[in-house]
Amino acid sequence: MKKKDLTKEKKILDATVQIIIDEGAAAISTTKVAKKVGISQSNIYLYFKDKRALLDGVYLREIGRLEETTGMKQMLDPNEAMIPRVFSYLKALYDFSLANPHSLFVIEQIKLLSRDFPDYIENLVGPNNPVAQLFETGIKAKVLRPIDRSLSMTIIFSVILRHTENIQTGVYSENEVSFAAVSRMIWDAITIVPYPDELLK
Repeated sequence: MKKKDLTKEKKILDATVQIIIDEGAAAISTTKVAKKVGISQSNIYLYFKDKRALLDGVYLREIGRLEETTGMKQMLDPNEAMIPRVFSYLKALYDFSLANPHSLFVIEQIKLLSRDFPDYIENLVGPNNPVAQLFETGIKAKVLRPIDRSLSMTIIFSVILRHTENIQTGVYSENEVSFAAVSRMIWDAITIVPYPDELLK
């Protein structure tokens, strides 16, 4: 049995990400990824058993990078108060999206595939997801609006994704539309408590 080469695995994931950016997640095939990396298709299967495993690998890598940020670590800490945890999630997602162009787009593209495959990455985005748990807890704590968490999560993700794409493509600058302005808009949409101005400092 061949030994796995971690640099080759990274190249496979990087090639998959680039195809998603250029053509969308639905365009991914092991044949296309192998061609982009410059290896045989059978080589892909040494690392990923099929297309789904390949997409799961990309999704987990991007989410893992996000969860390693300071803000996400604070959000994941159950000992923190609820308002700072929610705010940390907004700020972490915002900072991560600016620092990692296309990451949120790639995550979103992979999640969109779940519409065609009901069980697709269910364990990754289902009720055991730490962000989903934060929202359930936030609703019970009367911090977040008592509506389906998927709506609030979509508001946050979509607004931050569009906003950081606008900055990256020069539609406007970060000085023209600040994090404070965007986060206030999101905060008003998803919470029932005043915006925590003190956390901006």
